[in-house]
Amino acid sequence: MKSRTRALGITLSLLVVSLAATATMYAAPIRVDCNRGGSINNTLASLASAGNTRGVTIFVTGTCRENVVITGFDRLVLQASPIATLQDASGGTAPVVQVSNSYDVRLSNFTINGGSHGVVCSSHSYCSVYSCTQQSAVKTGVVIGLGSEGHIEGNRLLNNGSRGLTVASGSNAETFSNTITGNVELGVLLYAGGNLTAFFDIVQNNFIGIALRGNATLTSYDLTIAGNSNDGVALDGASTALFEQLVTGNTVTGNGGHGVAIDSLSWVEFADTNNVSGNLTQPDVTCEGQYSVAEGTGTIGGTTDCSGPQKYQRHHLPQVESDNLSKGR
Repeated sequence: MKSRTRALGITLSLLVVSLAATATMYAAPIRVDCNRGGSINNTLASLASAGNTRGVTIFVTGTCRENVVITGFDRLVLQASPIATLQDASGGTAPVVQVSNSYDVRLSNFTINGGSHGVVCSSHSYCSVYSCTQQSAVKTGVVIGLGSEGHIEGNRLLNNGSRGLTVASGSNAETFSNTITGNVELGVLLYAGGNLTAFFDIVQNNFIGIALRGNATLTSYDLTIAGNSNDGVALDGASTALFEQLVTGNTVTGNGGHGVAIDSLSWVEFADTNNVSGNLTQPDVTCEGQYSVAEGTGTIGGTTDCSGPQKYQRHHLPQVESDNLSKGR
């Protein structure tokens, strides 16, 4: 009888521990109303002190005048409900949102104003930014850096003092249907091994549309890069860009410089059909530096001074390798 009672006690204890763990991972949503004295930072500090840093959703209302710091969270959602503003309180000396050492942090539907930067995702974090309007940072709107990953979708990155988006230092990002406009220097900067895969973005009315420097890579699907004061896309320092067609192909037109300027050991490939034409500085695609190459320029509809195959040749794995991959070898 005693052994049965003890076994039952152990089972109940394990059940309680299991339920507690589940509650920690899937806690009920928290509501923060910044117009009534609520604070995102205070809420995050309370969660961290209680050890509740996983599976947290915070619905935010009002205007939050604070610089939000997120460290050591896993599956954190900050959701404007239905609308909310994150307003810099540092006088432009700190990011409005700083994420570090965190996995799967998601920001949705905010207006993000000012700061040294709008959102910084760094130190091996994974961040998603959805349907936000970010504007008027002293430097850059959104930064993905120091070995981090980001998904940027449906946002407007506007009127920043330097850049709209930066991906750097071995980081990877994916963008989808964003508008990046009015930034003083660059719409997008990829550098120091930064990698970007971009779908359906509009990059316009910046000084340079997209700049790649220092072993950066861009894979571009159906972007519109237009009306920038200087080059639409500029590559330097052993960088690579691939322009692919999903529906319409990429459109790079009406820029004040070249459409695509390729310098210093950099390589560009145009696959399928793209429109790189009508840029104010000719040719539309130029190879300016040593060992700069463009492939597939016969499909762009514009002018070029680059050497290299006029038709892009897709590079496939040998049949034996494809068979091995399909068999999971």
